[in-house]
Amino acid sequence: MLVFKSMNPLDKVSREDLAKLCEALWGWKPCADWIKEQKCHKCIPEDQTCYYQRAKRLRLFFDFYSETAAYYIPEFGSSLPPALNNHDDLISVIQHIKKNPSEPRVQLTREHFGISDQSSPSNDQNRAFDLAARIITTFECATEGQVASQLEAGLQPAIWSSNGTFNQFVNSYIPKQSQLRVGPYNDMTQQHHIPLGSLAMKKLRKIAKLTIVRTDDLGNHLLLDRKNGTFAVYHHTSVLKEHLTMVHAQYSVSGPSTGQPSNLPKQLVQETMYTLKHILFPIDLESRALLQSLVTKDNFDPDLLNDIDTSWQQREGPIVYEYWGLRLLDLYDEIQNPTPRGYLERWMERKSGGRYVMMVTLAGVLIAIMLGILSLAVSIFQAWIGWQQWQHPVS
Repeated sequence: MLVFKSMNPLDKVSREDLAKLCEALWGWKPCADWIKEQKCHKCIPEDQTCYYQRAKRLRLFFDFYSETAAYYIPEFGSSLPPALNNHDDLISVIQHIKKNPSEPRVQLTREHFGISDQSSPSNDQNRAFDLAARIITTFECATEGQVASQLEAGLQPAIWSSNGTFNQFVNSYIPKQSQLRVGPYNDMTQQHHIPLGSLAMKKLRKIAKLTIVRTDDLGNHLLLDRKNGTFAVYHHTSVLKEHLTMVHAQYSVSGPSTGQPSNLPKQLVQETMYTLKHILFPIDLESRALLQSLVTKDNFDPDLLNDIDTSWQQREGPIVYEYWGLRLLDLYDEIQNPTPRGYLERWMERKSGGRYVMMVTLAGVLIAIMLGILSLAVSIFQAWIGWQQWQHPVS
């Protein structure tokens, strides 16, 4: 039977869809005034817990969701119905993943779409789960068979394997790699003697001549591109705050948990927030002016300008940069040994190599020998002139 399929079933998104998305991701729903695009008279702008204000802060994340979802195109060569007909279908996949983060992907897909154990999910169904995982985490996601096509499109996807769980996918994309410890006010422990105050964005621009670029993929946060002289910064602090709010809400109800109650590991979210507030953009006039410029001109999340609550750090002790430690070390190395940027700097860098030092030394020796020979010739000539004057005195 021929199944009618829309070319872009997720092309348009309503505020009702976005409200359902908030409920699926973080367990709260914006008020009716926000959904109807009306002004809320009960809302106090300074109240950061107000659902109306929280939804307003998420404007750029909603733009990210709309743009990402709009790229979904169902398979037209298949007789199967499309995996996603509307935003409700996508949100349903998101809810299914969040409820079962410890089940293998292939099992999740079969359960959700009602596939028999003998059948494999279609490419369309796999793309639906990739899209849902991207919305939950902001990671670019793909299965094993789709990586090649995404690489050709210039993307660097994280692989969520068929037999891997959602938790395994998240933990493998940004693995813990170091033990860089930092206490309050960036006081370093004895393990690393790196003044993280030197990694403020204003110094990265002046000394290393790096350019900051905005990224919607958390996996690219602090990623240094030496060739192009850029490094990426994940800017959705409004989303990170929602993750932490959800974690703290569960913590206050059930106490400490070793599980992963939020969409992302708590430690990863905390580290990211701390790099933004205390390392890249500390509290000083120049950093604030730079941050304001990024928000105004480069469309960074305006929530970056708001104070980030890191009182949890005082309660829990020194933060350990297990996720971003190596990238912070890369930035520090770039500060200490900046990559040459301009033509003159690159030319001087090439000329400062070991072989050029040997060539210059050899050239100096040859010049010294030439000067010695010329000096000897002049001395011989002067001696000959003196001898001639002695042989033929002028009377």
